[in-house]
Amino acid sequence: MIVDEITITVEAGSGGDGCLSFRREKFVPYGGPDGGNGGRGGNVFMEARTDVGTLVDFIYKPIYEAKHGVHGKGKNMYGKATEDVIIRVPVGTMVFDENHELIVDLNQKDMKFLVAKGGRGGRGNTTFTTATQQAPKIAERGEPGEKKILRLELKLLADVGLVGFPNAGKSTLLSRVTHATPKIADYPFTTLEPQLGVVRIAEGRSFVMADVPGLIEGASQGKGLGIKFLKHLERTKILLHLVELATLESFTDLEKRIKTIKNELKQHSPKFLEMPQLLVLTKVDSAATPEYTKWVKKLEKKGVETLVISAVTGLGLKTLMEKVWGMLTEIKEKELNQPVVLEEKVYQAKVRFKVEKHEGFFMVSGPEIKKWVAMTNFNNHDATERFYRIIKRMGVIKELKKLDVHKGDKIICEDLELTYEEEKLGV
Repeated sequence: MIVDEITITVEAGSGGDGCLSFRREKFVPYGGPDGGNGGRGGNVFMEARTDVGTLVDFIYKPIYEAKHGVHGKGKNMYGKATEDVIIRVPVGTMVFDENHELIVDLNQKDMKFLVAKGGRGGRGNTTFTTATQQAPKIAERGEPGEKKILRLELKLLADVGLVGFPNAGKSTLLSRVTHATPKIADYPFTTLEPQLGVVRIAEGRSFVMADVPGLIEGASQGKGLGIKFLKHLERTKILLHLVELATLESFTDLEKRIKTIKNELKQHSPKFLEMPQLLVLTKVDSAATPEYTKWVKKLEKKGVETLVISAVTGLGLKTLMEKVWGMLTEIKEKELNQPVVLEEKVYQAKVRFKVEKHEGFFMVSGPEIKKWVAMTNFNNHDATERFYRIIKRMGVIKELKKLDVHKGDKIICEDLELTYEEEKLGV
């Protein structure tokens, strides 16, 4: 069973808390602050690996958590940073966020990407020492690690894709030109999931071929099996459209099959219209009529390049593989000669916070507000005063005044409830 779509939860580790401590040593009458910083929380990375074939393991383990950083201690002992978590996925895995936005396409071997960042360790009171504040009674809590819900989608990487009706001979062709062992039988839908194989023509001349379940009319609306796996062909460079001759008795039937498959591909994705395609007539050893030779000439007059093969006897296979290799070589040369176009990135100003007026209270939210609320120990007077100074420097008080805040009004900062007081928030 190939699993190519899954939703997982990843949570990076929070940073360790900073320590509030003062030196207490014999013969040291004026001991200063010696609280160490907390350690960094573990990150969560994703790494593309060739030794992983599907996303099936994520069914049994959908949650990945990194450990939290170690808390700081007295005597300037810093907390230890924790190890990162590396999630191994197949090459070709696309990672989407909760808003269905693509985060990263892991389409290269050993490609590594940070999907959830660990929180930094909180600073101990030693860090807050200044010339005017020799004995600070402030220590930060660790920054929370990022938590995300991610959707993983696997699109297999292949150079050549096989498409066609059920029983068109795709699996037989794949088994003859590669070492793949797909199921082969004389009934429809023997292929139930994508199959990959490596075609090796000679030393230094090889490519990957992919086979998906056969398509039928209405596949783009969900009929049959093939539509579920067509996305695996979107990365291919060439499509081989296979049509079997064993049951075709007229040129009209041939044209109808070709048109049906092309229409289903078009309905699925416009990408397939731009992709080079090669028509392959299969099962020539058991053709229903010898008229197929005339059909080939008619198709070529219409500009449709056509090859005739028999996967059972081996007729035409070498010619087909050499033709495919030539097309791939030409495509790759064009890609190398194309000028590199640098994508112009539009950078948007980061929204630090948002202030909203509601019935009976004001709501202050945003990633920075959430961070400072989590990292502040509100049981400590000095730490609380520092929080007030931080949000004032950020411009929160200014925005509150624009919305006509008054003394005694309730202010919700994420999970923290405050009361607006001029002597604290307004100065």
